Amino acid sequence: MLPSLTTILSTKKLKPSQREHLLNAQLAIVDYDFIKTEKIAFSLSARHIDKAIFTSQKGVEVVLDSDVKIKKAYCVGNRTAKLLEENGVDVAYAATNARELGNYIISKERKCLFYYFCAKDRLDTLPDALTLEKVQWEEVPVYKTIQTPKVYKQDFRGVLFFSPSGVESYYSVNKAPEHSFCIGETTAKALKRYTQNYTIATMPSVENVLVKAIKHFKK
Repeated sequence: MLPSLTTILSTKKLKPSQREHLLNAQLAIVDYDFIKTEKIAFSLSARHIDKAIFTSQKGVEVVLDSDVKIKKAYCVGNRTAKLLEENGVDVAYAATNARELGNYIISKERKCLFYYFCAKDRLDTLPDALTLEKVQWEEVPVYKTIQTPKVYKQDFRGVLFFSPSGVESYYSVNKAPEHSFCIGETTAKALKRYTQNYTIATMPSVENVLVKAIKHFKK
């Protein structure tokens, strides 16, 4: 049985069902949004896009709220794909991470033009891969990420991270916990600058991060 005083911090607010999952495993949870996103104005000469790239649900939400129409989408994450499909957008390929998506486009669709709807402070993984292989793509920033750090004086046994920006926001005012858990390789790369004690989720989902934390503290 897990110690009742094992407390972990999530760097994003969790759903009630996700909190309950941790509580049922006798893990106390504190959650706070260490980042927030804000949509930014964007303009395109074309209103009908044949092939669009999305690496986040936020990018999808902003574009769906505009008059831009997407014929086919290439994205990262099952939830991003589900959001697109629920709104009538055909998802040609859904990858688990940006590297995989880049490899697919390069091998299957390299002669096409892509519009990449992304954050203003997006990572270089996908753009660098496409540019290196001379794939035509146009960057369209549609939102920005803002850090909202908060100081915690209590010591957490574990901290859950879901983005590189969340890592930077947390560590700007807090110290390393006993152990960290992150959603994927890009978040792990940011985390590596501050600690070597971390576990990467098997699949890039919030639920899988929670599972990793539960399994870790059951040992």
